[in-house]
Amino acid sequence: MIETVLWFVERVGESLFASFLSWSNFQAAVGQIPRVFINLSNGLAWPYLLSSLALAWAIYVFAKRAGRLADVSFREFAFPARLYRHRSTLLDFRFAAIDIVLTFLIYVPIMTGVGLLGAKMMTWVLVGHLGWEPPSSLSPTAIVIAAAGFLLLHDLINYCAHVLFHKVPVLWAFHRVHHSVEVLTPAAAYRIHPVELIGFAMLQAPAVGLSAVFYENILGRDQQITMIFGVSIAGFVLALLGTHLRHSHIWFSYGPVFNRLFMSPAHHQIHHSVDPRHWNKNFGVKLSVWDGLFGTHYHPGHPEVLQVGLLDAAPREFETVRSLYVSPFARSIHTLTRLLERRA
Repeated sequence: MIETVLWFVERVGESLFASFLSWSNFQAAVGQIPRVFINLSNGLAWPYLLSSLALAWAIYVFAKRAGRLADVSFREFAFPARLYRHRSTLLDFRFAAIDIVLTFLIYVPIMTGVGLLGAKMMTWVLVGHLGWEPPSSLSPTAIVIAAAGFLLLHDLINYCAHVLFHKVPVLWAFHRVHHSVEVLTPAAAYRIHPVELIGFAMLQAPAVGLSAVFYENILGRDQQITMIFGVSIAGFVLALLGTHLRHSHIWFSYGPVFNRLFMSPAHHQIHHSVDPRHWNKNFGVKLSVWDGLFGTHYHPGHPEVLQVGLLDAAPREFETVRSLYVSPFARSIHTLTRLLERRA
């Protein structure tokens, strides 16, 4: 175990500082940034942006025909100035611009190292100690079933991690950065503290490692059954169903049946609401079944007028990019100090 940890630290160290070892390495890392618009594993890929825009247009046309909109243009409907010129949104744009750069320079190497550690530890446990042999071949049906199983496992871990970041005070200190947005626009999705990003990666590491060990002997062409354009079919389809509307003012629900299975944009908008009816509801990421099983589901029926933000935020707690990065550390230290004092 000590050797595994040391190996992990060495790999992360190598990756973490690789971008800064030479100017060419730094340019190569920064050069990856424009690829976010063509990399389908990234939420900013053009198909997801275009699909969200198309869904917004469809919702606009439907509302116009139903007589729920007066003389409002599509631009005013989809990109109202009161939201996109709001101080919270302008802060989101600044934070996202800096954070995307840091993602390729620092966060990706760290999370890659965490994933490698998960794979190594699962190999050590499953193969080295339990004597389990990864399959050398699978039928198409078995590959589909395995892919569905890993999707469920991964999403369940995301649900549990999300709950932990709400329920554990030290973790909430970092997750509240995301909930500090005062208005919902797609830029709000990128107001996430790096501690939360890395924390989620660490909690996902066992599932990622198990998947890596399970598929290590399966040829790439066999796995293509469950893939499209290099990403999972399920992830691709769900991302097309309004991923950028999740953090927006545009209400989009999947209806009474599919809302019980999948997280619609309306689900997550409700999750950000400060209304007591909505507190600690809709923690799911892709699937809403976990909220249904554990009693945290709030069904998005008719459109609701929502107020978002933090009721307990200090007036200047989240005014600058620096405060978004730094203030959670001060709050978490304060929380830990109080906890230790109580126990003492």
